[in-house]
Amino acid sequence: MAQPTPLEASLGALIMTFHKHAGSGDAKTLNKKELTNLIKAELPNIAGKGGPKVDDLMTMLDQDADGSVDFKEYITLIGSLAYACNCALVKSM
Repeated sequence: MAQPTPLEASLGALIMTFHKHAGSGDAKTLNKKELTNLIKAELPNIAGKGGPKVDDLMTMLDQDADGSVDFKEYITLIGSLAYACNCALVKSM
């Protein structure tokens, strides 16, 4: 099998990060504690700097109001962070 491209490797990292933190109950979702742990461990330099509180993130991300964040809802967070980082980069150019 060919070496993955940087983008393919990044997609794998996003998927594996979700599954690494999901699972103390339903392995297909992140509860509030798991989301908190993911943010602290994986996004300390981005999400932890004056961003929304985890309660607010849960409310924003939990589109189906089931009290957990599924993979689709998690990708919304990742996409929003990528967009914000890109905006900051473009602004600094």
